[in-house]
Amino acid sequence: MSPTAVDLFCGAGGASFGLVQASWDLRLAADVDLACSSTHRANLPGDFLAADLRTVDTDKVLAAADVSPGQLDLLFASPPCQGFSIIGSRVVWDRRNNLFMEVLRLASELQPRCVVIENVPGLVTLARGAYLRAILEGLSAAGYEAACAELLAAQYGAPQMRWRLIIIGWRKDLEIPAGYGFPRPTVGTAEIGDLLPNCTIPPGQLEGFVTTAGAIRDLPPVAAGDEATRYVGPPVGPYQETMRAGLNGELSNHYAARLSPANLTRLAHIKPGQDWRDLPRELLPSGMQRALRKDHTRRYRRMTWDGVPRAVITRFRDPKSGEYTHPEQDRTITIREAARLQGFPDSFVFHGSRTSQYDQVGNAVPTQLAEAIGSEIRRCLDGQLGERLRVPFRRRPVAFLGTNGELAPGLPGLSEVMETRRAELES
Repeated sequence: MSPTAVDLFCGAGGASFGLVQASWDLRLAADVDLACSSTHRANLPGDFLAADLRTVDTDKVLAAADVSPGQLDLLFASPPCQGFSIIGSRVVWDRRNNLFMEVLRLASELQPRCVVIENVPGLVTLARGAYLRAILEGLSAAGYEAACAELLAAQYGAPQMRWRLIIIGWRKDLEIPAGYGFPRPTVGTAEIGDLLPNCTIPPGQLEGFVTTAGAIRDLPPVAAGDEATRYVGPPVGPYQETMRAGLNGELSNHYAARLSPANLTRLAHIKPGQDWRDLPRELLPSGMQRALRKDHTRRYRRMTWDGVPRAVITRFRDPKSGEYTHPEQDRTITIREAARLQGFPDSFVFHGSRTSQYDQVGNAVPTQLAEAIGSEIRRCLDGQLGERLRVPFRRRPVAFLGTNGELAPGLPGLSEVMETRRAELES
């Protein structure tokens, strides 16, 4: 019998898909976005709860998942990350930052055997770590042994340099120590903790990473503002073959955003690997003509075929948002191309408006990362403990974390730190 799982703040279903690939019985997925509901129901098993989790009581979740307290094997949650990300606002009391409290509430009342919380690395430093400490403290109070680490999706087969903070908590009666459940990287030469988010990775440690060409080069040409609905050639390589499995020529969501004439002219001047700094000054947007050359280094950057794509964000339709311009064609990557970078196969069709589809893809959990986590957790639950985390923040020490990524004892909690921080900001 497959272990049971519930996916909270599921979005389009990146984590859900990964868990299903790892042979989990997905009982329920929940998200407030109705467009995500359409996509999820069309592609994935299990029930879908379209609701704000702040308004949902535990009995409703239990009924929808058809489990009793203590029966659920895995609660996976990806509370919105905009308030935590270094790209988003850094306002500490952003109400979105408090949605993790709903995860803790449901974990406490559902009492699953394992809890996984997925978010951005910015959570480590937000409010000097107060929120991360509060999450780890909350899991402990709910009856869990928890630890955290930063994982790079590319090290698990996803063709993008997307970093995620992963928190894994084990119900204490299982007697699984904190620090287990984190899958060892399967691609490259580095281990968890060897690399740093948003820092250059030496070429020797990129061995085996899926490149732009390996991920999307087989997809047909399409002009900005157009959509292609059929393949024009065969897949090349294992990644493309996996993405196209089960399809007979049909292609969905291969739409490229319409661009202004000015942006099309700019892209025509940019070669692979180049960015806004390589444009004639007269072609730059007025706001960038005064920018320092060290700033905005990835705006208008064109991707390279042999590079590993950057992390997909919701604004990948806009060339000034980052390195999202196709290596050869004068356009940004399509919804389907971005979906491939997130690990969604071409048979996974996104529903809703185009704007919603961009958001669904950009906000997703890389499916390969979720599958790797799901597989490792299954092994642990089956009594096959793998390697335990060992100083996962050794390149960037975090004072309040212990050797195995767990919360070190004797530290101030969220309320104390937040009060101190507010006093600092108001003084």
